[in-house]
Amino acid sequence: MLRIVRTVPGAVRRGGSWSECGDLPFRYGFGKIGSSASVRSVSIGGCAQQVGIISRALSSLAGEKGDTTQQISSSRSSSGSSSANTTTGKNSRSSRKWQQETDSPLTDNFGRFHSYLRISLTERCNLRCKYCMPAEGVQLTPKDNLLTTDEVLRLATLFVEQGVRKIRLTGGEPTVRKDLPEIIERLKRIPLLESVGITTNGLMLTRQLVGLQRAGLDALNISLDTLKAAKYEQISRRKGWERVIAGIDLAIQLGYKPKVNCVLMKASSPYISSTSGSQRPSFGIRHFSSLSHVDERTGKATMVDVDDKESTKREAKAQATIYVGPLISSLIENNELKKGDVLSIAQMAGIVAAKKTSDLVPLCHNIPLSSIKVEASLNSFTHEVNILTKVKCDGKTGVEMEALTAASIAALTVYDMCKSVSHEILIKNIMLVEKTGGKSDYYKLANKPKVEIRNDDPPIVVKRYKTDPITSHEEFVPTHI
Repeated sequence: MLRIVRTVPGAVRRGGSWSECGDLPFRYGFGKIGSSASVRSVSIGGCAQQVGIISRALSSLAGEKGDTTQQISSSRSSSGSSSANTTTGKNSRSSRKWQQETDSPLTDNFGRFHSYLRISLTERCNLRCKYCMPAEGVQLTPKDNLLTTDEVLRLATLFVEQGVRKIRLTGGEPTVRKDLPEIIERLKRIPLLESVGITTNGLMLTRQLVGLQRAGLDALNISLDTLKAAKYEQISRRKGWERVIAGIDLAIQLGYKPKVNCVLMKASSPYISSTSGSQRPSFGIRHFSSLSHVDERTGKATMVDVDDKESTKREAKAQATIYVGPLISSLIENNELKKGDVLSIAQMAGIVAAKKTSDLVPLCHNIPLSSIKVEASLNSFTHEVNILTKVKCDGKTGVEMEALTAASIAALTVYDMCKSVSHEILIKNIMLVEKTGGKSDYYKLANKPKVEIRNDDPPIVVKRYKTDPITSHEEFVPTHI
């Protein structure tokens, strides 16, 4: 990932030090930024005169790296010409792609190709977060030292020509820049550029997001450090938590999948649980420690203790259906498959599987079974093999797993014996049909009529934001705020 950020006027950050604009910012920019693999950015100053310097630097590096790579390639080809003749077309394409990335000035001295570019549009921000900026703000860079819209577009085009495929616009706060929609729209016109995103604090989304989407915005990152309004005001020294939440809601309704960034601080640690806990609607299960196969003290998996339960007669029935098609159905009916009698072998496999259930299913009790019956029949009209299993025991726990395992393995055996003819075989409807004994009984009626469930509660209506422009400047504001 490359990152273009604002620096002091007339200076370029290079390898942890600052140099004048007259130097080439990319000449030593890559590979001099540290040995850590996590460091993957290069900083470029924001003065307008650097655009020409960057252009010359990219062209210069492209020529230098191309010459170097060409020499290396030539020496390798001379020493390994015999093996090169055996290279497949796929490997050749991979080699060409690797060669292009190696030739690019966007490949650093660690061999990493950078295709992700971040452009800081402004240093201005409408928040004063404690970890970022003093309460009184900072002295702003003169406007003449900042890149204009045309210069941003020219710079982005140069990087795309060298292999950048994703650009993210940052700040400061990019939404305070009035020409943001124009920049996004013009960036989307650049050939080969695949994605344009922004990183924002979310305060202006309810006013601007629809317009930004029309301009072509692809991705959205939102900075939000807490789910508490009071804590938000304390951290950012500004109000607006409700507007940020409304902006996230609007982004989801417009089809975005916003990524929420959070700066973890010692003072905000009590709020981590609220950030990732029950307020996230996709999590419905909360009491994990109440599961019967999890020890409440250690959280480790354990087998359920049934020592205190009384032994009772227990029975379970399960079924499975295998669609085999007309050709295999005819072969089974006439017993013409090379592997033998499909139905008989499936029955035998089901019986053996029921006895081995405790070996196949973790934490399943080993139960002395008193009866195992597996029925396998062919329906020549529907071209299906129907499996029905019945398992009985006199014990302290049920035999549903034994019945289901027998049905599953019998169905898999049918598939295994018929797969040489066709792989268009469908195993379906593996289910428990009946269970008696123990705490409760269960009956699955195949022809049970569907009962319409009436609910007197009013239907839930998803609130949609109005997208009609309120003013000529296309401002979009939720009505409930």
